[in-house]
Amino acid sequence: MNSENSYKIDRRKLKLLANEYVQYNNDIYKITQILDASELIGVNIKTKKAKRLLINDLKPVDMEQIPENDFIHRDLSDISDSDWKEMEKRFTAIQPILNNGSREEVEEYAKKAGAHFTTVYKWARGYASTGTLTGLLPRKRGRSKGEVRIEQQAEKIIQKAIEEHYLKRIKPSVQYVINVVLAECQKKNLTPPSKNTIRNRISQISEYQRAKRRGSKSETRTKFEPAPGEFIADYPLQIVQIDHTKMDVIIVDEETRRPIGRPFITLAIDVYSRMITGYHMSLDAPSGLSVAMCVANSILPKNEWLMKMGIESNWDVWGFMDTLHADNGADFRAEALTEACRIHEINLQWRPVNKTNYGGHIERLIGTLMKAIHTIPGTTFSNIRERLDYDSEGNASMTFHELELWLVTFITKIYHKQKHSTLGMSPEAKWEEGVFGTPAHKGTGLPPRPADAETLLIDFLPLVKRKIRKTGVHINSLKYYDFVLRSFIEEENSANDTSKKDYTFRIDPNDISYIWFYEEKSRLYHKVSLANRAIPSMSLSEYNAIKANLTPQQKSSAYDAQIIRAHEELREMASDSAKKTKKVRRAEEKKKIRQKSNSVTNLHIQKMKPLKEEAESVEEFDEGDIPVFDVFIEGGDNA
Repeated sequence: MNSENSYKIDRRKLKLLANEYVQYNNDIYKITQILDASELIGVNIKTKKAKRLLINDLKPVDMEQIPENDFIHRDLSDISDSDWKEMEKRFTAIQPILNNGSREEVEEYAKKAGAHFTTVYKWARGYASTGTLTGLLPRKRGRSKGEVRIEQQAEKIIQKAIEEHYLKRIKPSVQYVINVVLAECQKKNLTPPSKNTIRNRISQISEYQRAKRRGSKSETRTKFEPAPGEFIADYPLQIVQIDHTKMDVIIVDEETRRPIGRPFITLAIDVYSRMITGYHMSLDAPSGLSVAMCVANSILPKNEWLMKMGIESNWDVWGFMDTLHADNGADFRAEALTEACRIHEINLQWRPVNKTNYGGHIERLIGTLMKAIHTIPGTTFSNIRERLDYDSEGNASMTFHELELWLVTFITKIYHKQKHSTLGMSPEAKWEEGVFGTPAHKGTGLPPRPADAETLLIDFLPLVKRKIRKTGVHINSLKYYDFVLRSFIEEENSANDTSKKDYTFRIDPNDISYIWFYEEKSRLYHKVSLANRAIPSMSLSEYNAIKANLTPQQKSSAYDAQIIRAHEELREMASDSAKKTKKVRRAEEKKKIRQKSNSVTNLHIQKMKPLKEEAESVEEFDEGDIPVFDVFIEGGDNA
């Protein structure tokens, strides 16, 4: 952090393996032995004394000690197509080094990459120092000679031409698509992209998509689609499946204890061990934010957060998955998710429509969880036949936070520790076996941890490109301004291109009161607040609901004042319990949940209060109130 509102991206990983170096306070230690998921032995490189170190207190070796790696702090959108290809080429070239290959193998791979073998060793050091593909990013500043970023409108024309012309069974040629793009750009008086740029966009289409859209269905199915039951993982975090569902229970608001409807949950499961790697609960419908929060929750450590919630248990699951297996919905195909997975070396795969075998593990987990929820007062059950004449709303008694506490208690104390019918052991035991090994099989070791939680979240936040005007930045009809923007107002692209420059901004849909501005030169993110500070903090969904109810006349005059007035009206409605509709109560509860979120991601981002102070704000919830889960104790079908 350079200042209170400036932030530097840090994608390093804390590697928890023997012979790796870590930082504890201001000293550097070499790891000699891993004791368990919470402690290890390290030797101080200066004093040569061994010491037990808590893993939660460790950091990667300070990046400032490796100043030549400053180039890794770029935003993902700042990496050009040619740089992506160069990184992938270099990653292929360093494979024999990563796999302890011989000098001959290194030289052979170097020759294929068109580089000297010493250069390949240099690339490997860059990769090792960062733990991500950005360590292989070419270090030259600015754009390559002759490289020009094409206009957004031209980019849309290319994508439309590919979708409507190239990906067709009549199989038109690449040159045909180029002609379509150039003609369309000429028609709209736009600077046309180069032919190679169009070819590059076409080359980025996966072989599967190309075959599926341009080939025969039977051929594609034979070549690419796995048979039912094929998704078997050989080690922890090899494959993680993720999906959403609406929970089978009605919750109540905290103030009046009246029903506000059913919450949504996004869940992620490790296929190897069946451990739940992460989750995200929300009153908002599933979105790209739900996915981002769940993936971040999966990757980040969770035990400090359990302590904050007052749950005496453990959840020793963290780390970057090799493959993230997701549904085919738009929320899982968001550009921010795709790029973030790419930079963190997560292979994002989407399940084909109507192919239930692709998501079997996550679907069984959701079924298992919903079956347990059917024991909670206020359950809606799975269908009308099960519910009969049960009054779900009349029996509803749990608030959002009470349900979340119930959920995490169930996950960590029952689901993770109960014998799994397929595994023959508990998910927790299977995870430990995969990580620490057995006499017959070597374990993978503790997974690396992300060095910085906020970097992780920023990488997954939605991205927009905007020009900086004298009045600030305009996003979603709102104006944002900060002193840091002054030197970028109306800046032109270059001497040869006088069009106004677009800059990268990231939005947190949970809070519209600020955006992140990425400054390319300093590699810094700056927090930029709303120009009108009178507009209260609210989520994007709350704001969109208010905006949708404004008349055209209200939108055209004193827009900010109308938003503030509408928000105040909602607040006044919510304060009068006699006027509360379920919709209004739900909206008010969203605001409260956002303000006092207990999520593991927010715990890592915000500075933790002392546990004594925090304990006073955590609602009391007796674990004895948690219902008995007869269906699980009897050994039902687990995920």
